[in-house]
Amino acid sequence: MPMELLYAQAEARPDHEAIVHRGERVSYAELVDQIERLARGLADQGIGAGDAVALVLRDDPWFVASFYAVTALGAIVVPVNPGFKQAELEFGFRNCDVRCVIADERSAGVCERIAAGMDGPVQVVSTSAAHGQALTIDALIERSAGERLPARAADETFIYQFSSGSTGRPKRVPRTHGQCAAEAQLYASLGLTADDRIFGAIPLFHTYGMGACLFAAAATGATLVILEDPNPFLLQRQRALELLEQERATVFPGVPFNFRLLAEAPADADLSSLRLCFSAGTALPRSAFEAFGEKFGVLVRQLYGTTETGIIAANMDGDPVGTFDSVGAPTGDVEVAIVDGDGAPLPTGEVGEVVVASPAMTSGYSGLDEVNRVAFRDGRFFTGDLGRLDDGGRLQLQGRKKLLIEVGGYKVDPIEVEDVVAAHPKVGEVVVLGVPGKAAGEEVVKAVVVPSDDCDDRELVQFCQERLANYKVPRIVEFREEIPKSPLGKVLRKYMV
Repeated sequence: MPMELLYAQAEARPDHEAIVHRGERVSYAELVDQIERLARGLADQGIGAGDAVALVLRDDPWFVASFYAVTALGAIVVPVNPGFKQAELEFGFRNCDVRCVIADERSAGVCERIAAGMDGPVQVVSTSAAHGQALTIDALIERSAGERLPARAADETFIYQFSSGSTGRPKRVPRTHGQCAAEAQLYASLGLTADDRIFGAIPLFHTYGMGACLFAAAATGATLVILEDPNPFLLQRQRALELLEQERATVFPGVPFNFRLLAEAPADADLSSLRLCFSAGTALPRSAFEAFGEKFGVLVRQLYGTTETGIIAANMDGDPVGTFDSVGAPTGDVEVAIVDGDGAPLPTGEVGEVVVASPAMTSGYSGLDEVNRVAFRDGRFFTGDLGRLDDGGRLQLQGRKKLLIEVGGYKVDPIEVEDVVAAHPKVGEVVVLGVPGKAAGEEVVKAVVVPSDDCDDRELVQFCQERLANYKVPRIVEFREEIPKSPLGKVLRKYMV
């Protein structure tokens, strides 16, 4: 199980660096001690097996300690984007029946307001007492003694995350200790070792950051070097280059705009220590691949995964130039098939839906039996992504069946944004879609609106900013007299791009 992996690292290399963040260096022995003390402190507050605990934290050592302390108790960790607005946080808390929230000083106040309106008691633990919070992580750790935590069963629920899956609004994705431990081993199978230093610039609350940073380090004993406050990355790219060089990072999981912005940075850096760069989230444009390779002498490889499955494939080919547009062969025991609309397998080279079977895969969305009958069949997950397999078994993604919008490495569900825009009293009808951004391969959110009253785009954007994380807010608002539809009433999105 994931905590057992950390115990193994602490026993094998207690003084080896587990985390580097700002000026802080935390060894594996120190990290395990923090986890044990925090777990005991949470237990003293009544948190136990089966309780959901939300993390509304920036990427730092407290996130890592909290993540493992919660799960080692048998409680269920709910990592949440700290950039979410109150309505988004409340949705997650209520959907998961959260009993405790661990938040940083920027989020603790709003979390306390949400907690006050929840059914049943919800405790809020803050990283500091900056705003008068009575319960802090420091206090829990200082008054708690550490002791080895019992191993959890493989079928116990480890985490709740949210995904739009192949259809519709955000769905709760439960994964077990056994499934998360399996994903950790899938990352280890990529050849990472304790000598590696993983550069963490992707959010740890996201399934990609959780797998490529947290689980990969726990499975291999690698050091996680966390970039402090990475957003907006445009303003942090110089710091990212300095940290990559100073800490001699060897593995860099990122998203396409990370590599594009670093390639376009005016400053140079010695990144010769890097041996593996992975790009995921959306297709890596050839221009970004070539620019990063030319500037730093490192070739970026594509990686593919989903919230439902964890990592699926990674390009470990000996010729990363010739296969740059491939996400590689399935990792470890993962199986990938390409099927037609009826679920029948397609021959090599033909494009169809990507279907996955993996030991790290969830068994289905919580409480959505009808959706699960479509998305999870015969022990496989129907991803909604389109792709084809080549003669070497490498997967090339060709787009998607689902409507998700890729914004700066995040996936935006247009239905969720439509719900918010439609709630405005001056909106009669709305359709939200992704349109090409300024950079190749990047999208922005566009709202096409049929107003019911006089309205301007600034009014709608402000309305969304108050209710949605910034990356979900429409950057383009277009007003129309009607939404184009087929004779059967189907929205024709292709006429609104």
